[in-house]
Amino acid sequence: MPFLQKSYESLDTLAEAIGQAIRAPITIENRHHQLLAYSTHPDSTDPARIATIIGRRVPEAVIEDLWESGILQEVIDRDAPVVIPARMAVGLGERAAVVIKQQGDVLGYIWSLARTTPFSEQELTVLQEGASIAKKLLMTIAMHERRIDAELERFFLEILATPTLSASHRERLNELAPIAVASRLTVIECAQPVTPQLAERLFYVLATQQAIEIVLHAIDGPQLLVWHYMKSDLPEEEAALLQWADRFETQLRDKFVEAEPRLGISRRFFESDTLYTAMEEARRVTSLRRKFPFELATSRSFEQIGIYQLVPELALRIELRFETHPIIERLQAYDVTHHTELVTTLEWYFYFDGNVKRVAAHLHIHPNTVLYRIRRIEELTNITQVSLPERAAVYLAIKAGQFHQED
Repeated sequence: MPFLQKSYESLDTLAEAIGQAIRAPITIENRHHQLLAYSTHPDSTDPARIATIIGRRVPEAVIEDLWESGILQEVIDRDAPVVIPARMAVGLGERAAVVIKQQGDVLGYIWSLARTTPFSEQELTVLQEGASIAKKLLMTIAMHERRIDAELERFFLEILATPTLSASHRERLNELAPIAVASRLTVIECAQPVTPQLAERLFYVLATQQAIEIVLHAIDGPQLLVWHYMKSDLPEEEAALLQWADRFETQLRDKFVEAEPRLGISRRFFESDTLYTAMEEARRVTSLRRKFPFELATSRSFEQIGIYQLVPELALRIELRFETHPIIERLQAYDVTHHTELVTTLEWYFYFDGNVKRVAAHLHIHPNTVLYRIRRIEELTNITQVSLPERAAVYLAIKAGQFHQED
């Protein structure tokens, strides 16, 4: 005999009905762990439920813990409710959870907070019934969301295709985006085209990020383009961004080893008219990180890549024979004639700020060999007498040559 009605007009009424039937607080969330509905609860509840209701999404730390422990995968794999022991390290009391699926696709979850007594078989059956009823409501929501997402993705790609916004585009963007918020455009670049399956997995990780608010996103070949802003106050925006980017890229690389994802983040902007420029900045970061993975391993934002910002233009000038550097030409000629590696040695001597031991370790040679080569470079170029700006120009010329060669 069913314990619930066959249908409910909303997820809120369904959550309340389940809660009354099993005498326990209920939450219903979508596949990205955003809160859709919850029942009333007594004064005593756990921190995870309170944070979920206040933030309208399950805390990121809770989601990560449930994945790492294998609990969330167990919930997804089983078609029956799963009783979950308390995980108070992330503020999660004992729970029962059941996944809501349609033809294998996850639509959402129903969670029940435990009481002082264990869940009975009857109560777990009520949760299972609730998942069946919720499926119809969530399918409608999911279809509506997918239509909106597809339309917004087309719109986002359209406005990123040109440096100049039309009046209609600007008007639509003003409706979508908050005014005068420090925004960023982040490119998540993969080593392979982003398939619909990979896109769904990327969106899942992106949607569970608590530190950012997403305005628009779109797939473009091997890249996921994301317009977002940090939830922190403006004075802390940059520090919060870098902290988030470090954590987020680590998550992506752990979860998508085969895709080899890397981030590129634009400078912050306040007007939608600069979206195209922001996209170019973010793409420049990913391009340079792809060319120079060691040097820019932890440089994720446009500001962090520093003088590397200038490398593509200088590489083009070298290609067109508009610009070169006599010191580099002199050392290259010596390397060819004497089968040495003076240019490479100078490159890493600059990079490691003259630390001979680090240069030797990186090049897998003896420190004395480095010292010998530096003395020979000095004899040929008087490099120690060159001003700091010119030394920077020499280093840039080396990197620009590599950028051009590897293209």
